[in-house]
Amino acid sequence: MKDNIALIGFMGSGKSTIGRVLAKFLDMKFVDIDRLIAAREKKTIPEIFAEKGEAYFRKLERDIVYEESLENNIVIATGGGVIIDNENIKALRETSYVVYLDCTIDCIYDRVKNSKTRPLLNVENMYEKIKDLHSKREILYKISADYTVKIDKSSNMYDTAEKIKQAYIYGN
Repeated sequence: MKDNIALIGFMGSGKSTIGRVLAKFLDMKFVDIDRLIAAREKKTIPEIFAEKGEAYFRKLERDIVYEESLENNIVIATGGGVIIDNENIKALRETSYVVYLDCTIDCIYDRVKNSKTRPLLNVENMYEKIKDLHSKREILYKISADYTVKIDKSSNMYDTAEKIKQAYIYGN
């Protein structure tokens, strides 16, 4: 059994929310990569994107994913774009049971439509942008994961965390 659990999935899929619950269920530490990046930079994610660009953000993300993946007994909530960097996936797969929260487009849109903290979605047609980004990333999520759990508007965070816990302990 791998020492950590890493949650991957599109923004708004519930990685942070489910990660906190899962960490409690398993008596593990919880870390949120985006929060660690913001704390290290003393800026919000949108400020980092605006001031230094996506490439700078992705480098920070890579460094923190690597550092955190070296820890033991943690649940890691990654950012939605973590899978676009092979180094991130390599670091996570070596040390973590990688779980893809496969959330429907409609559910994602409902969760993020009023958010001002997602720089890649600050566009005129957010729904189309979500569909476009999701279609480009979906295969990467799928091939990176050890386990996939479906998420939709009716999903319950506790049930989802329990499914992940069972898969982690007993295998897919």
